[in-house]
Amino acid sequence: MHSTMRRTVLLGLVSGLAVAACSTPEASNLFASGGSGPGSTASAGGGEGGAPGDGGAAGVGGQGTGGEPGVGGATAGSGGSGGVGPIVDEPPVCGDVYVDCDADAENSCEVNVTNDALHCGTCPVECDGTCRDGACIRTSIHISGQQDPLYLAVANGVVFWTNGEQGVVRQWTQGEAVAINIATGQVQPADIKADATHVFWANQGVAGENDGRVMRARVGGEEAPVAIAAGQAAPFGVAIDEEFVYWTNREGGGSVVRAPKDSNGNGPFTVISDGGGTTHALAVDETRVYWTVRDERGMVMSAPKDSTGQGPFTTLAADQGQVREIAVDATYVYWTTSRTGNVMRVAKTGGEPTVIARGQGNPRGIAADATGVYWADPTSPNVMRMLPNGIIGALAAGEPSPYGIALDATRVYWTNGLGTNGTIVSAPK
Repeated sequence: MHSTMRRTVLLGLVSGLAVAACSTPEASNLFASGGSGPGSTASAGGGEGGAPGDGGAAGVGGQGTGGEPGVGGATAGSGGSGGVGPIVDEPPVCGDVYVDCDADAENSCEVNVTNDALHCGTCPVECDGTCRDGACIRTSIHISGQQDPLYLAVANGVVFWTNGEQGVVRQWTQGEAVAINIATGQVQPADIKADATHVFWANQGVAGENDGRVMRARVGGEEAPVAIAAGQAAPFGVAIDEEFVYWTNREGGGSVVRAPKDSNGNGPFTVISDGGGTTHALAVDETRVYWTVRDERGMVMSAPKDSTGQGPFTTLAADQGQVREIAVDATYVYWTTSRTGNVMRVAKTGGEPTVIARGQGNPRGIAADATGVYWADPTSPNVMRMLPNGIIGALAAGEPSPYGIALDATRVYWTNGLGTNGTIVSAPK
């Protein structure tokens, strides 16, 4: 694994940096395992500038007291589609940026101390928040007081999320003081995606009743939500492209289905895959759809987006354990496995799946773009990231139960999703 992971993007780093080794026996080997490290209580609010402090708490349904982030454009589909740039097979050079924190010669300089919230500036220095240019800063709490916030999406500076047990879909717009309801009375809302004009989500419905729905609403909530598809067997994962919305049905043998985004319940519906097991999460790129199968086979699958149920289907990975969420970038498919605690990837063209982080407690939400791979784990206080050169570290530390995750051009957003005081939080990439 180490020979695979220790690859570096040509970043144009200044040469001749002095070696800044600060090895310590207690430092976590994040490069090898993506370990969680110790955590602390969540920050209560406050802006991004300056060191951690006792910023004021965000009010229920309100935003944090800190300054607003600059939001850069819409997210790149389901998990992003950017490339990772030119890569060469050589480890990072030890210096002021990449540091050997665990005294392990095998993994060399395994920590980037400019942006690792568990080793900020030097190792080990843990932030209550995130690390930017070697200094601890606060994360931005946009909304608090949420009940069971799970999955979220971001597009054009607007953040959407589902409060699962509460049955509510909500929206927060940059610069606004409060969130608004897009939809209420939803039955177990799950995954969610958005574009510039509409937000799409899956209502799982009642188990065994085939009463699930795939929904659409206009951004801003000016119109009543519309059922794109009704009578679905526990729909869960959602993905969108310019023309279609795609979803998984976890019951009834499992299926992957698509319909036009402007459908009002009358289709046409195209079954891409049928009877393939407990289909769970999915993502799309320009030509293909990718999904996970959460049963004893633990599979990651793909098929052409225009498939009509006959394939051809590609098994990208099998025997993965309890696979969860999925993301794609220009080259790889990534997924989380809650039973084995691994974060995995495989080339879109196939090949041997690779562990990029092991020993995670219960990794769930995952997202990827040209800046890296990001994942959340509700059993850990850290939001983790793998940089394009394979270095793994904590984007943020001291978070209570991070769960769903989404990206735009400049920031990472996540839900702290357990309990009745859930929050919607972000940090700069």
